[in-house]
Amino acid sequence: MKGVTVRRMVGLGLAAVATAALLPGGPAVAQTPADEAETATEEAFVGVVDTGGASLRIRPSAATVHPPVGELADGTRVTVACRLAGERIAGRTGTTDTWLRIGTDRYISGAYVRWQATPADPPWCDLPDAPAPSEPEEFVTWAAERARPGWERNRIPIPVTVAQAINESGWGRSTLTTEGNSYFGIKCFGTPGTVAVGCRPYRTSECDAQGCAPTVATFRVYRSAIDSFTDHDRFLVENPRYAPAFDYTDDPDEFARQIHRAGYATAPDYADRLIRLMRQYDLYRFHPVGGDRT
Repeated sequence: MKGVTVRRMVGLGLAAVATAALLPGGPAVAQTPADEAETATEEAFVGVVDTGGASLRIRPSAATVHPPVGELADGTRVTVACRLAGERIAGRTGTTDTWLRIGTDRYISGAYVRWQATPADPPWCDLPDAPAPSEPEEFVTWAAERARPGWERNRIPIPVTVAQAINESGWGRSTLTTEGNSYFGIKCFGTPGTVAVGCRPYRTSECDAQGCAPTVATFRVYRSAIDSFTDHDRFLVENPRYAPAFDYTDDPDEFARQIHRAGYATAPDYADRLIRLMRQYDLYRFHPVGGDRT
């Protein structure tokens, strides 16, 4: 994750987004079941839905891009387990990118929640998943299996994907990875996109002509490692600036140089890092049209 800068397209405008968060006035049809409601282990964070009469849509992630999974009536009392950043919403209680988890895969925008006690500061959501293998060779094989669909769908070279996962997740040990299942350090600007469940702030570093400096940035987090690999695939394909790299799908080294040149990372030696990893761990063996490049 260190030294990685990823830009992405900003989502819907605030006016459209705010409308998408609500339904017309009337009774809610699928409030959060009591047996799914989550509570903080040490401190309860309780709020009240404040929409001015409309029903508030519940989403499976911190964005309006996915269909709602339920609704809450205006005035409904909710217990909040934790929060994520996500799509920025303008609502009754302000404009915010904070989304609140009220159950498993059930999120509502904080722009329509009024806290019963202030200040309320729910913890950031952890998204536990089975960890990646700790031994390097096992990790490489594990990552290659998850990178293969990206090659089969879009010809993203497996050696590059595996090298990026090693570099940006610290062999699966980074905090971003252990708390948010992120193996590629994709940043979050405006919304988490269509795959990530939301976003969390983490310390990182960014580089420019004057050198590298520490900073804090908000990164996408996922329900699972597979989702992280899927989002990496989509990110490269859907972002037009990476299109030149796809002229080199049979050359992992040049593919790495091209995505670096297009702005995937600010670290000046980013492509060199990936190439060193590909050579050191013979990641080329996973490339169907490649071979050993030691």
